[in-house]
Amino acid sequence: MPVKSLDRRARMTREILKQSLIELMKTKPIHEISIKKICETADINRSTFYHHYDSQFDLFNDILNDIGYDIIEIVRNNHRSESWMKNILRESFVYIENHRDTILVILGENSGFSVGERLTTYVEKFVNTSLENSSEIAKYSVQFAVAGMTSVIWQWLNKEDRLPAEDLANMVNALLAPSIGRFSLFPFNN
Repeated sequence: MPVKSLDRRARMTREILKQSLIELMKTKPIHEISIKKICETADINRSTFYHHYDSQFDLFNDILNDIGYDIIEIVRNNHRSESWMKNILRESFVYIENHRDTILVILGENSGFSVGERLTTYVEKFVNTSLENSSEIAKYSVQFAVAGMTSVIWQWLNKEDRLPAEDLANMVNALLAPSIGRFSLFPFNN
């Protein structure tokens, strides 16, 4: 069910469930977290949970989808600008920093995937449609960039005294622009 079609109370309930799962995943792998524990943490009964989600994995996928759609919106809003890649990177890194706890859980071992595998798989879900007719080299370039960025993001978020998001965006842009810039990876319509 699309989030916009939910009433305010349902959106709040889902948000509380998401926050509860993220909090629990800071200390336990997702497969060890029960629906009962999520409901206790959220102070919500099980029937309410099952009204919104089928499992903890369904809830986790909803968290991933929220983040994915937010990042895609950043891409859509910037893909036609003169400095499109730098703008996308800057806004994405600001977003990632603002959602630090959630991103660290997603990239962490408790999500059940390696750091690179999780983000690469997720980004490819959104990017591959624009690469369907691209060369194999273009596809490898995307995989390389995503895996490298994932590692950089992981290292960056794990430091308390980290570079500002804009500085990190400038660095990553300088590294990626020569190779990725020649591919039209994000041909979104407005």
